[in-house]
Amino acid sequence: MFEYSLSTFGKYKKHTFADENGNSFSLIPEFGASLINLTFLGNSVLDSYGTSEALTENKWSKGIFLFPYPNRLRDGKYSHLGEDYQFDINNAGTGNSIHGFGKNVPMHVTSTEATENYAFINCRWLHDGMHAAYPFPFQIDISFKIISFEPLALSNEPLVKNSSKLKNKSSKLEISMAFENKSKTSIPVGLGWHPYFMLTPNVGDTQLQMPKGSQLIEIDARMLPTGKKENYTTFDNLRPIGETTLDNGFFLTDTTTDRAETIIANEENTLKFWQETGAGKFNFLQVFTPPTGKSIAIEPMTCNIDAFNNKDGLVLLSPNAVLEGKFGVEYK
Repeated sequence: MFEYSLSTFGKYKKHTFADENGNSFSLIPEFGASLINLTFLGNSVLDSYGTSEALTENKWSKGIFLFPYPNRLRDGKYSHLGEDYQFDINNAGTGNSIHGFGKNVPMHVTSTEATENYAFINCRWLHDGMHAAYPFPFQIDISFKIISFEPLALSNEPLVKNSSKLKNKSSKLEISMAFENKSKTSIPVGLGWHPYFMLTPNVGDTQLQMPKGSQLIEIDARMLPTGKKENYTTFDNLRPIGETTLDNGFFLTDTTTDRAETIIANEENTLKFWQETGAGKFNFLQVFTPPTGKSIAIEPMTCNIDAFNNKDGLVLLSPNAVLEGKFGVEYK
């Protein structure tokens, strides 16, 4: 049975759902609905922030949601309907703007539910259009649903929580983003998420398998697309990351399914990250191994890097229309 609790996390309020099988997640709605804990079957899988001060600093942008654009925007500039707009340059190393402005917006909880097998929470923020770089009203909803499965004993031995003798079905977390245009004109929109996963103390020991048909997006010295893409096969099959370092975008070309899967694993457990693909869905992916050497960021995106300028995957959302999509984690 899942239980819902509310506690303090420094100056923030932390919302937590947890069950007796070691499945739980915690988030901070008032800081962009940031997910700060995710545990499956007693195993923490998220590299996040341990204090409210670290969350506020938000170094490496762990766990933030990306809107109204993901990744980088060249010089922070774009044009729309004959007008020029300028975001702050917050990626000094490349002279670009990065990750939109949703990381710390004060979202509010609209609904929660806790049952025997799952728990759900929805967070919402209404942008009034008072932003010089993006003066377009919109509403965004981000929902989280965790699903737990009862562990099964392998023999007639008593059932012991978190025992290595348990045969567990996969536990799951599903996240949905829904962005509604509240303005009177079409507006450019891109969505994404920026989680860091950690299964081993050293990310080089983590095994990785990329989605089928991944194409590497070629970038220049400023980490902006050159317009070229090439097939990427290094992690077509599950293998240790080893000395490979990644901070690259990928285009997901497989049209035979409506979702793409990125798999990471250690010797005992497998984490499968999936994202919806298809028209207007999460057809792009950024993979990043930070210098800390502890974790790997697997970042779904609805559009390419700098899509407000190159238009690759960009959605021009009509008034009252909604851009929505799902992604999630399965663990066993």
